[in-house]
Amino acid sequence: MAPGPTYRTPTFFVFGALRRTLAQARGFRDLINARNFPCAAAILRLQLDTAMRINALSIVNDADAACKSVLDGEQFNRLKDRDGNKLSDAHIRKTLAQTHPWISPVYERASDFVHLSGKHFEVSIARTDDDTRMAYFQISGHDPQRSEETYFEAVDTFFEATKLAGMLLLAFWVARHQRETVMASMPKDGA
Repeated sequence: MAPGPTYRTPTFFVFGALRRTLAQARGFRDLINARNFPCAAAILRLQLDTAMRINALSIVNDADAACKSVLDGEQFNRLKDRDGNKLSDAHIRKTLAQTHPWISPVYERASDFVHLSGKHFEVSIARTDDDTRMAYFQISGHDPQRSEETYFEAVDTFFEATKLAGMLLLAFWVARHQRETVMASMPKDGA
């Protein structure tokens, strides 16, 4: 279905973002159940990315044009906000963190799991022995034994990220619908 009078480009963008949000939520749940913390943390970072990009549509001059550019294959970080700043991850994270300050520290910690980092070393330690100063590693696709608190914290944070992405999607959708309703009710030129 091509964009037309009923389905404009931002609608398709929102559909894609909504699909991504739901798919990531399912994947995250499956990874937590499988005790695969490194991959679950990376998906948390992706969920934040979705929220940041939806929020960024509120700081561009023309959300329709931004959505069209992305759907046409343009990289999001090459677009600019109304002040001429590139929509880099750092910029759109900072923008969203103005109203949701918890975003920045969570984003930074979760990014350590997206990029190969010291976190991958840390999460492979199964246990340590202080007396012998030995570390024992578990190199497998499953997490070493760890506190349930680690998973609870990740699940709580993922829930907040998903709720934020959903709220931003809904706000964008409602604002678009209201704008289109107002535009449709305005007299046409020459009437």
